[in-house]
Amino acid sequence: MPVEILIYIYLGMCAGMILFNIATALLSRRREHRSFRDGIRLELTVSRELDRLAETGAVSERHLRFMERRLRRVNGMAAFDAALERLCVRRPELTRSYLTALNGVTITLAEDYCRRDEIEAAYFPYIIRKYRLLDGQENEALKTMLLDLLHESSIYCRENAMQALYTSGDAQIIVRALRIIDASSLYYHSKLLSDGLLNYTGDTWELADALWEAFDAFQPWMQVTLLNYFRFSSGAYCEKIHALLNDPAQDDEVRFACLRYLGRYPYPPAYADLLRYATPSENARWEYAAIASFVLASYPGAETAAVLKRNLYHPNWYIRFNASKSLEQLGFGYRDLIDVIEGHDRYASEILRYRFDVRELEERKEDAVCTTV
Repeated sequence: MPVEILIYIYLGMCAGMILFNIATALLSRRREHRSFRDGIRLELTVSRELDRLAETGAVSERHLRFMERRLRRVNGMAAFDAALERLCVRRPELTRSYLTALNGVTITLAEDYCRRDEIEAAYFPYIIRKYRLLDGQENEALKTMLLDLLHESSIYCRENAMQALYTSGDAQIIVRALRIIDASSLYYHSKLLSDGLLNYTGDTWELADALWEAFDAFQPWMQVTLLNYFRFSSGAYCEKIHALLNDPAQDDEVRFACLRYLGRYPYPPAYADLLRYATPSENARWEYAAIASFVLASYPGAETAAVLKRNLYHPNWYIRFNASKSLEQLGFGYRDLIDVIEGHDRYASEILRYRFDVRELEERKEDAVCTTV
């Protein structure tokens, strides 16, 4: 009897789960249908207002009040997003003018959304970024609200706020935002910021000048972030970065970032210093020699080859590995390095054999791809 009861209970649970899944699927389809219907209705409403805007050059106050009420709900904002996607394709210039006319509504909604939970608060700056509502606008109130979101614990809030600020074209507001992040105890990944700065829509030279002017006020981790941004944006800062590299007061991580920059953009005046950093020293961290060995691949020459060959014998694996990789990139082959490969230092020989084996495998792979094509 107890076994039969357990079986009936199990069957009842299975039936309940099946009913729950069916109900969830039906509700999901109903929500999708409602969202699609609301998006179409809102698109028709906005489209009529675009016609009015084309005729009169203005958006009616009644429509502005309607949109303020409609967009206070997240599903209304989602429907508005879907409508704008279609309208931006069909009527881009009018839609841009319409969004400009909604500035007052946008500020009011920003105040409301910034007080909500983190998911809803993160959605609003996403809309600002997507439709570049700050582009060309001197909207200090909206910028200030986005800066306030940088104090939120949610990384989604902070990242969406930064992405929206990148579209402002305002270099000084970007510096203010970075200062807030730099002073905050909340974690923000350096790569998010360095990659995000590449999305800046304004004058990049103006941004660079503003970042250099504020550079010394940032903490080392933020300075590394800015140097990584410069490394992927322009090679115009070699002189400044060379000076940072040779400043003993700078943090080691900052100087490592300087080495990487000079590897991406060869700078002849820095060659002697790179050779010096590539020479391991007991008084310096091993990372200097490892990174400089990698960087020297961009500086061909007899002295480069001599330093890299010497580093093949270093006990540190990273120094040996980077030296072998740079020698390979500089075009050194098996015959050029036969004295090392056939020498008595097992580790130097193995790292070179490894590099040549990797290169051979890559060449075979490329040949196989070309043959297939």
